[in-house]
Amino acid sequence: MPISQDRDTDLIRDLDLLLDALCADWDFCAGVRGADLVKGAKPLTSKQFTDAVLDAESELPGNRASWERRVKRRFVQRYGHAVTRRDYRPF
Repeated sequence: MPISQDRDTDLIRDLDLLLDALCADWDFCAGVRGADLVKGAKPLTSKQFTDAVLDAESELPGNRASWERRVKRRFVQRYGHAVTRRDYRPF
């Protein structure tokens, strides 16, 4: 499925859009939210995001390493390897 081009001007809400897309596309709907991931001024890395999404799932359909690559790729395509609220630019 194509990556949603919907973006929000706020990083937390934009992360929620990405998480909603992961839920719709891959059924990763365990309740991780953008606010859970953003910690002050610290960067959110692609690894932290990926681990949070996959750790929240009780069962993964298949190999975790394969899902790690796929989820990380979606994050990197949208934000690069890390993002902060201060540096976030949606467009």
